[in-house]
Amino acid sequence: MLLPIAYGGGGQTCIDNAIVQEELGAVDVGLASSLNLTMTVPNMISVGGTDVQRRDWLSALVESDDHVLAGALNEPGVAGSELFCPLPDSTLGIRTRAERDGDHYVINGSKAGWVTNGGIAQSYFVFARTSFDGPAMATTSAFYIPADTPGLSTGPRTELLGMRSSWHAELFLDDVRVPESSRLGAEHGGLALMGAVSGGMAVGLAAAFVGLARAAFQVALSHADQRMSGGQPIRQHQAVALQLADAAVELQTARLLVWDAAVAVDNGDPAAAWKVPAAKTHAVDVAIANAERAVKIHGASGVSRGMPPEKLLRDAWTGYSCDFTKEVLRLGLASAIS
Repeated sequence: MLLPIAYGGGGQTCIDNAIVQEELGAVDVGLASSLNLTMTVPNMISVGGTDVQRRDWLSALVESDDHVLAGALNEPGVAGSELFCPLPDSTLGIRTRAERDGDHYVINGSKAGWVTNGGIAQSYFVFARTSFDGPAMATTSAFYIPADTPGLSTGPRTELLGMRSSWHAELFLDDVRVPESSRLGAEHGGLALMGAVSGGMAVGLAAAFVGLARAAFQVALSHADQRMSGGQPIRQHQAVALQLADAAVELQTARLLVWDAAVAVDNGDPAAAWKVPAAKTHAVDVAIANAERAVKIHGASGVSRGMPPEKLLRDAWTGYSCDFTKEVLRLGLASAIS
């Protein structure tokens, strides 16, 4: 959907993706997050790839009905907030190493068990240090690696509290040998390339949680119309009505904040630097608040396994651990405000 028309894509925009992701998130945010990654990460190829890479890789993605992608960045023992650390200390940041061997690279390392689509992807975007002579921001490169490449393997599926329809697993790279043509963009330019597409990815994920917030509101509203107490639907009781009113208002504020961030990304507006994390944090906050309201309005059935509110709350809480924590995003937001 988001790839350029010249390469067989739909040529749509970040705001288009936000609308689609909200609809997907209203049904299942785990599925939405997996598809959001597969739809947005290929833009790294259209932005930073060579003409040959764009022609070959993007054509293969567009022509396939089921090509699932994964991005492998986070590592065991390395805080997510350190991945884009600008400090000059070369010991900070990711440790996966890609060493040159003629016209090839040999990659060794591992990625944490939160790799979205890890274990089911056909291709991986792997980030590795191509030098330790400088800070990670200036020495990390990106590689596009097929899942069947010798030396690349995944661990067992990581079981999450929520978003159980998505798949996550640890990734291992043991002497993974890839040609130089597998490197995406300039050597040492991997994190800059990631930064060029991360805004659209984050907005799509935020929109998925707006969808979850909408689903929680609708579930709560439906139950409040049907559940009787004192001879009338519980919606008629002020304690319930006020919760529904707050849910409706916060849902709309989250949606508009996401749309505003999406338009900023589409227009190349520098304000996207703070609008995107603002949209992500607020969308997850509202998803959690509305899911909690749904649980409360359902009473005992709200905390029963297999009931919609219980699943929605688990899924919503998982949002605080996706694509950086709320605290890290807020710190980035604060530094970007002008």
